[in-house]
Amino acid sequence: MTVQKTVTHSWGSRLGDSIKGVVVGLILFVVAFPVLWMNEGRSVKTYRALKEGAGAVVHVESSEINPEYEGKLIHITNKADTSDVLTDGTFGISATAIKLERKVEMFQWKENSSTKKEKKVGGSEVETTTYTYEKGWEDHVIDSSGFQEEGHNNPTAMPYESQELAAENVRCGAFRLSSEQIARIGGAVPLNPPAELELSIERCVKTATGFYISVDGNSSEAQPAIGDVRVKFTVVKPHDISICAVQQGDTFVSYVAKNGKTVNLQTDGVKSADEMFTSAQNANKMLTWLLRIVGFAMMYIGIGMILKPLSVLGDVLPFVGNLIGMGASVVAFLVALPCSLVVIAIAWIVYRPVLGVILLVVVIGLIVAFRNLYAKVKAAKQPEQPAA
Repeated sequence: MTVQKTVTHSWGSRLGDSIKGVVVGLILFVVAFPVLWMNEGRSVKTYRALKEGAGAVVHVESSEINPEYEGKLIHITNKADTSDVLTDGTFGISATAIKLERKVEMFQWKENSSTKKEKKVGGSEVETTTYTYEKGWEDHVIDSSGFQEEGHNNPTAMPYESQELAAENVRCGAFRLSSEQIARIGGAVPLNPPAELELSIERCVKTATGFYISVDGNSSEAQPAIGDVRVKFTVVKPHDISICAVQQGDTFVSYVAKNGKTVNLQTDGVKSADEMFTSAQNANKMLTWLLRIVGFAMMYIGIGMILKPLSVLGDVLPFVGNLIGMGASVVAFLVALPCSLVVIAIAWIVYRPVLGVILLVVVIGLIVAFRNLYAKVKAAKQPEQPAA
């Protein structure tokens, strides 16, 4: 099932849109600077806070609360346990557990689209969008009112919503966990309905993995109909966890480092304090590099949008516009890369002086190398002067 929609954009409208895009490009380019700067500051402060915490943490036994460690950063491992019974009142599922999650999905139509653009002589552009339709399970309502082709109608609401129930009383040894700590506990496993459970919900049947509600009573999980619903449950059972946080009475609060950054680590399973802090440092490195890439991408895309009107002007002859577009991409890269490195280098001079100076020297070297390369290319294109 496919539908095609073709729109022709005139050269004038494309040029106008590209000029409007210059403003957006400028905003992206400018905002990239504080993004890169703040990321470096955040990274260094987090690194130092974790390093400080790793040096201050003390492993203690969690079977009893020792007043000697009140207000200190401690590391414990024990079973996160509870006696709370969580019950899903709609489907009658109960479990003594830390969490009980209901996941509801509905069988619906989905619209997919792919777009092809073709430039024409004179600067216009023909945009052809192909829409295809397929059926699938989704955990939210897909609004079908805007579909390009009629006859693919979805229900307007989910008959049941997904939800998560959490125990209020969870202990780790002698310690009581806060609601934030309870929320961070993972390790969910499937929970199937008991064989003796009976429901009065119309057209609802038990399956190996949960419940299935047929919209007309004739469909099944093997042959679903639009509007059918399937419900699955997962449960977080008591299991071992590890915590690095400050002991406060019979519970925990975050450790506040000298630079104001907080440390409050938690993971499923038995992990040593060294393993937890190493993992946290690795996560900090990954986030730092991710935000560096985001900042560079913002600069690159911003410069590309600023230069976009030039390629649109050249699109009067499509091959000329394509050449200008490729040149603009190269320029955007050659500007965004050193700009990003300079911002990072200056930030490092503030936060990491030695590394910052080294990086700044490397950036200056790259700029000089690019400049010399450009000079050589330019000289090679100059015609030789005839001898007198």
